[in-house]
Amino acid sequence: MLSVTFNVDHKSSKELHQYLAALAEQCSNAPEADCPLVVILDNLHHVGSLGEIFNGLFNCNHQRCPYIIGTMSQATSSSPNLQLHHNFRWVLCANHVEPVKGFLGRFLRRRLIETEIGSRSRNVELVKIIDWIPRVWQHLNRFLETHSSSDVTIGPRLFLSCPMDVEGSRVWFTDLWNYSIIPYMLEAVREGLQLYGRRAPWEDPAAWVIESCPWSTTPPPGDWPPLLKLRPEDVGFDGYSAPREGMRKEPAQSDSDADPLMSMLMRLKEAATSSSPQSYDSDSNSNSHQEDLLDSSLESTL
Repeated sequence: MLSVTFNVDHKSSKELHQYLAALAEQCSNAPEADCPLVVILDNLHHVGSLGEIFNGLFNCNHQRCPYIIGTMSQATSSSPNLQLHHNFRWVLCANHVEPVKGFLGRFLRRRLIETEIGSRSRNVELVKIIDWIPRVWQHLNRFLETHSSSDVTIGPRLFLSCPMDVEGSRVWFTDLWNYSIIPYMLEAVREGLQLYGRRAPWEDPAAWVIESCPWSTTPPPGDWPPLLKLRPEDVGFDGYSAPREGMRKEPAQSDSDADPLMSMLMRLKEAATSSSPQSYDSDSNSNSHQEDLLDSSLESTL
């Protein structure tokens, strides 16, 4: 057995720990056992504590211990501990540099060539689609870096399953955009704006996608869902907020309401003149005293 791949998710941490513990025991107690040479652990960022996961494996014989290759979308708090104490090495594979930058294009072109060889035909429209998908990926990541950070950029895996036919790829991309990309970008940009604030003018990422899409201009069927847009009010950009149904817009405040000093002066004036005519006639001295208080209050405030 050369390699084993384990896809990690939020619910499989316990299962992964049990597998690695059994593997460590197998390597230590049964030297002749058919142990894998390489163990690939995908999506390790879903694991809460990497140290606990690898605890049993660290104690086995290093000569028999398989090589472990793990992937994660972002570093965790236990990553430095693994590097310092357990001989792990971290290799950064950013989406904007090779080999990741060109991986999506190479992968899709290889699949396209395999399809063309099998069908012995070349579909020009499908070629345009395959060239367009990597551009969409880079366009989305530039948008995420602009309004959030490179930590939340999208990896190429999301686009690897593009079907190698024109209509199938259209259905696939529409579902991917509406149900995966837009919900993820909405949350990522919303958190980015809360952390970093507004750093660039707003531009809907769907605008370029809709304008440059390679599918024919023939309108889709009536029940075909359009590509969703990402509106600034959806993410709280620059104070925008989505209006709620059944709520009317409040009128704008006047200058006196917006200015606390002027508001206080107006309340003092209303308090001084709130006496009724009867009390004014019966107690003019008290009213005069209130005016004196108002004057002194204005002088002290100003």
